[in-house]
Amino acid sequence: MSRIRTAIGGLRRLVETVLESGRRRASFAGAQALSPVFVIGANRSGTSVVSSILAQHPELEGLFAGSLDPSRSIAGHSIGFCESSHVWPWLMPDEAQRRANGDLPFWGLPEYLASAYRCHVSSDRERGALAFAVERLRRTPRDPLIKDQVNTLRIGLIRDVFPNARFVLVTRPWRDFLARGLDKWARDGLGTRLSAARPVAGLHWYLLNLVARYDLEAYAPGRYAELWLDALQDSADSARGSLQSALKAIRLSSFEFDLAILEPQWARTKGTPARRPEDPEFGLIPDIVEAERTLLRELGADRG
Repeated sequence: MSRIRTAIGGLRRLVETVLESGRRRASFAGAQALSPVFVIGANRSGTSVVSSILAQHPELEGLFAGSLDPSRSIAGHSIGFCESSHVWPWLMPDEAQRRANGDLPFWGLPEYLASAYRCHVSSDRERGALAFAVERLRRTPRDPLIKDQVNTLRIGLIRDVFPNARFVLVTRPWRDFLARGLDKWARDGLGTRLSAARPVAGLHWYLLNLVARYDLEAYAPGRYAELWLDALQDSADSARGSLQSALKAIRLSSFEFDLAILEPQWARTKGTPARRPEDPEFGLIPDIVEAERTLLRELGADRG
């Protein structure tokens, strides 16, 4: 009799394991069918502001932790908010080396890119884990809105996990980025080493924006929008027009956002000429990507 009870107990555990495995696979499959929106871009580029605005949209749910409101440091610079680094904390690059080198803000430099850049998952198990990590944080049926700047270097990985993912790339013109960023990093007390003999902030900005645009064309063509911070800060009409264009690009319905967060900037820029970014190098990227695809097809090397 004890052997029968032991056998029945073992069979019950086996059935429970199979059922749990099935439930988990179904949960992973459901999570991968999501259509999340990822806000990406270099630090000091306006990703927090854009995330705060987009989170108002009735089709989106911001998966944010920490502060949801803007605040400023003693030096007068904005502090990041609407953060989603808690979604995939194990993917965060180790900052110890950057901190030791005085490069903490510059995770886009060549010597650090390898530890953060991902273009695909390592296994089906990782794909499921990344999808489920997003699913478990949802509280509504709306599409997840995720803002983690390091996701700028994970566009291919994200599309591998979420085929329906969409992206909003936020960019600040390089002159503004340098002026505001360098002033902050010179005052923030984080030990950032700034030197005219080693001008790395511009390289950080350039490489992140270059990689982002290339990977968006390579892995997510037609599934992303670009927002330039200066267009949002220029005027109410400019901001509304830019945001509506972005919504259309990522297949979200038109929506009138509350743009109070931008009003102080409009007051400062009132009466000044509108600035528009120039990015001839970035503008070549769609042509480069398409030319490579064409050549690969001609060589018979198009494997999907």
